[in-house]
Amino acid sequence: MSPARIERTIARIACQIFEDTRGSDQLLILGIFERGYRLAEMLAAKLSDIYGTEISAHAVRVKEQSEASNLSEVGLPESFSGKKVIVIDDVLYSGRTMFEAIHLITTSGRPNEIRVAALIDRGHRRYPVDIRYLGLYSPTKLKEHVACRFTNKGEPDGVWLNSSLSVNG
Repeated sequence: MSPARIERTIARIACQIFEDTRGSDQLLILGIFERGYRLAEMLAAKLSDIYGTEISAHAVRVKEQSEASNLSEVGLPESFSGKKVIVIDDVLYSGRTMFEAIHLITTSGRPNEIRVAALIDRGHRRYPVDIRYLGLYSPTKLKEHVACRFTNKGEPDGVWLNSSLSVNG
């Protein structure tokens, strides 16, 4: 995906969210730290333009399994109660990260609804995560990796498919 295509995809997802929500007062945009948060910022900016009011993005960080606590938040609002939450990540693979982020949200309050957005869906789901807003479905092989990159200024640089084929000598 080129930077221009990423921006068009985020604009399309913003329009879909607008059609589904029809009100910004209870809308909460969360991004999985770090690349999902950058996409969440882009999405919040597009939604702000559509609604004509400021919509902010917040980051959710899911820690590695080896760390003492699996979940933490970065700049999250105090309560999710009564909110329409959109959680976005760059690439969805097994669904573990998104599943844990949703767990954090539901243990921090009772939102009216939670919907998932992703730029790329690789397939291979192991957790029950349903994507409502999707940029591109790109089934991959297990040894392949999808990389979403951003510039130092936080602008999208592109999405690449890398093959991790090992050569046994």
